Amino acid sequence: MGDADAQPRPTTCIQRLSYAVVNTLERIFYRYGHSVASHPSRYIVVILLLTGLSCLGFLNFKIEGRSEKLWIPQNSDYVKTLEWQKQNFPQDQRIEMILYSAENILTADHVREMYQIHERLAAIEITNSKGQHFNFSDLCVRVPALGGKQRDELLRLKEAMFPGHHLSTELDWSLMVDKTTYNEFYRIMPTACLEISLLEMWGYNATRLAALADHDVIHAINTVTLSATFSYPMKFTELLGGVTRNASGHVVGARTALTFLMMQVTRSRIDHADITNQAGLGEEADPEVMAWEGEYIAYLKNVNVTGDLEVYFQAQRSFGEISEKTIFGDVFFLVCGNVILFMYVQLMLGKFNMVENRPVLSILGMLTTYMAVAMAFGLCSAAGLLYGPIHNILPLLMIGLGVDDMFVIVQCWQNLDHQERQLKLRQRMGQALRHAGVAITVTSMTDCAAFLIGATTVLPALRSFCIYAAVSVLTLYVFQATFFVAWFTYDQRRVEDKRNGLFWCYKHRDWQPNKCSQGDLATHFFDKVYSKVLLMKPTKVLVFLVTAAMLGVSIWGVMNLKQSFNPILFIPHSSYLFQFLSRLFNFYPQTGERGTVYFGALNYPQELHKIGALAEALERSEDVASVTSWYDLMVDYTQKDTGEDIRGKELNETFFQQALSSFLFSPAGTRFQTYFHFDGNLTIARPTPTVTACKFDYQHNTIEGREEQIAAMEEVKRLVKEAQFSDVAAATSFVYSSWETNKVIMEELVRNLCLAMVAVFIMTLVLLANIVAACFVFLCVALTLVNVMALMTWWGLTIDIITCINVVLSIGLCVDYSAHVALHFMQAGQVTPVSRPPPPSSVLSGCCRVGTQSKVSVCGAPIPLLLPSGFRMTGQCALREIGPPVINGAFSTFLSFFLLAYSDSHVFLSFFKASYHMLVAVALLCLGVCSLRVFHGLVFLPVLLSVLGPPAYLKPHHLPGGERGEGQEDTSRAWMKPHPLERRESIAITAQVTDYGITRCSSLSTTILNVMPT
Repeated sequence: MGDADAQPRPTTCIQRLSYAVVNTLERIFYRYGHSVASHPSRYIVVILLLTGLSCLGFLNFKIEGRSEKLWIPQNSDYVKTLEWQKQNFPQDQRIEMILYSAENILTADHVREMYQIHERLAAIEITNSKGQHFNFSDLCVRVPALGGKQRDELLRLKEAMFPGHHLSTELDWSLMVDKTTYNEFYRIMPTACLEISLLEMWGYNATRLAALADHDVIHAINTVTLSATFSYPMKFTELLGGVTRNASGHVVGARTALTFLMMQVTRSRIDHADITNQAGLGEEADPEVMAWEGEYIAYLKNVNVTGDLEVYFQAQRSFGEISEKTIFGDVFFLVCGNVILFMYVQLMLGKFNMVENRPVLSILGMLTTYMAVAMAFGLCSAAGLLYGPIHNILPLLMIGLGVDDMFVIVQCWQNLDHQERQLKLRQRMGQALRHAGVAITVTSMTDCAAFLIGATTVLPALRSFCIYAAVSVLTLYVFQATFFVAWFTYDQRRVEDKRNGLFWCYKHRDWQPNKCSQGDLATHFFDKVYSKVLLMKPTKVLVFLVTAAMLGVSIWGVMNLKQSFNPILFIPHSSYLFQFLSRLFNFYPQTGERGTVYFGALNYPQELHKIGALAEALERSEDVASVTSWYDLMVDYTQKDTGEDIRGKELNETFFQQALSSFLFSPAGTRFQTYFHFDGNLTIARPTPTVTACKFDYQHNTIEGREEQIAAMEEVKRLVKEAQFSDVAAATSFVYSSWETNKVIMEELVRNLCLAMVAVFIMTLVLLANIVAACFVFLCVALTLVNVMALMTWWGLTIDIITCINVVLSIGLCVDYSAHVALHFMQAGQVTPVSRPPPPSSVLSGCCRVGTQSKVSVCGAPIPLLLPSGFRMTGQCALREIGPPVINGAFSTFLSFFLLAYSDSHVFLSFFKASYHMLVAVALLCLGVCSLRVFHGLVFLPVLLSVLGPPAYLKPHHLPGGERGEGQEDTSRAWMKPHPLERRESIAITAQVTDYGITRCSSLSTTILNVMPT
């Protein structure tokens, strides 16, 4: 003991800090585990009560399906404009669309089938809560109809009154006859439901349709330019997709045809308590229209058609409705995945005999996870946080993390050494949680930090998801350390009482475990095979080369990663809406995105010319294909009606209101009545009330690419802003919701990744209390992120909200495994070469020496005494102890998501793809599946630590004044006191063995003494 080497070695502040942090954590968890095992029923009851109280928060649980509340920054122009539009210019029309598809849709038989579907839809009748009946005719948008017999009569009248005009030239009756006469005629003008389809060419006339031949259809599509029902000019070829033309340019065939049905929202019937934004587009609908849309969907889902005709459709409510259903979709796969996961957990937690198998504990362990998720969801719901489609993966994620913690706790229990196994149950449980608690604290706190950083994003769905996840991780951490440990205590009492693993009331008499059930294949594999092969010099070189090659290839993949966000991808691919939209975009790619410019309470007489100037500026823009503005039509009509040229001029209010009224009731302006909102009712032959809001439409060119789309949107916004209107003036489009998200998502991803990585480093540095180990964990996380993002490229995924979440999740998942391994390397004792004579025979009395191995009796238990020369055994010890729970956790996480490969939800598919590639990219391990995070945690990190790893945590004898005297506590009870990093050499050989550098290989494993001979 007088040798200089036996004196306490110099220590640094970092070493002392690491000792203080880890020692404090282990003391806390020992006492906590001791307390839980002493009073398990109390802790179980407390956890159940807390869970029940938290579940009251589900009373405030609401599913959010509106895209503007999920995917778009709430301070964006799109959301601000949408909120203004909902208050000042609510949409009173809803569009239902039908897409007919066939090899050639322009046949008489297919046209007749379209007519039959039209008739059946017109016959749909619904009954509201008051017993009133409504059909399509009652709920549709009705407009003046001058077609059919009315049109024939008007043409004859036209010929008599204006013999000098060609009948083919449509005359504006409001300009040709006396205003009083025209106004009276307008009041009695018949109306019809606004439905735009090919059937307009024949005026929905059953007799004409019955007599159609194929050549009649082709002739009509090439010659008819006027709606037979409304007498409006129409380009029917715009309804066709996949058009085939002959050499002369005439249409001879088409693959698809569109039909539009316009429904009228009656705001007086809207029940704001029950009908809220079912479309997911910030729109409202009255219950009657919603009910009709439901019947419309039900009919078209089951419509029977003949030949090769196919019918695809959407309703205005479809997007929000299907998005909400997606949240609770794939239940079958989730249930099956949980069943498979339970079977695996049961196999790994228990042993193959009637007493030591643990089916009940496996169920309770998974129940612990469900309760933690329920409590977290209840708390978040009580706080009013939204729940969207992407939240559906959280239970799966928490199950994976919860099972990881279960495996770590059980493995630490199994790693108790011979001396620890002689203690009372509550002390043993304290010892197990003493080591497991530190491990799950490191992983849980780093996961929570990563998610809390993600919660700072401006994207509402991602922010809510990260808060849900952070709270779930914290509750899971508490529940596993409390509820699961409490039931683990009861289950261990059952085992020690030799009661049946499934039927606890049945006690096996004279039971002895069979020899086969006592083996641990996973531990044996990691101890005898894996660790030895991995830590060989050739293997280390190979690992570094493979890691470098993966990094180089992954960097190339990341450089090719594209950004794109499309809410349509959140729709299940088997849904009717996805099938409709996929064909719509396929057959109508030339159709640019439509937008609307809204104007508030301007001084319209004085600023009318600004509206005209803005419309002209938009038409000149390279990104805008066309502008549907009432301004030019009003200018032309007013000049014909009054002789006054108002283009570019400021008007007085009286003249403006009279001119606008005349225009809106003219044939040219009737369709623009819905483009204005007034402070009062619009009445024919009277000046308009004060205009409170108005709009006009425009259409973009077909724009591909994120940068081009954002540039087009910003250009339109710039033109509107430069017009300098006195009140609100804003341009918006449904597609701007995606473009606004694309505008910020890359910035958000980079910011969140950087902050999350910094948070992870700080948390691992604090909890591991070693800067080198924290840097190595950080490196593994960074490598995994690069690999995962490269895999996203090769899978065809793009940067969107879901993949952003996957990347954030990857941080948490790979931190888990890397932190576990680094912590166990630091806890394992490090052997260093010494130059001393062999231990005296008195020290090794009772040892049976074979080669370089000896056995020494410690408290009556034979323990291997390894005698390697100048060799680090830390890696082998750490891999033997942490390898099994890590690989079990990885495989259980894979099992929880595996069946979702058969899901058609983009949320699940994206997550599965990312997880799956992390599982198969590197090596065939554990049924041929291993993840990148397992590779970096169980392959790369151990090799890196074995080459460049820091010293292990300080033992008390390394500290000044920390050396034991011979008279110091030499009882077994004192030796087992919970000083976390204290060496626990045999009492009988403590003094002599200390001089020979004998240290305990790991605070978790069976006691292994490493002696360094000369």
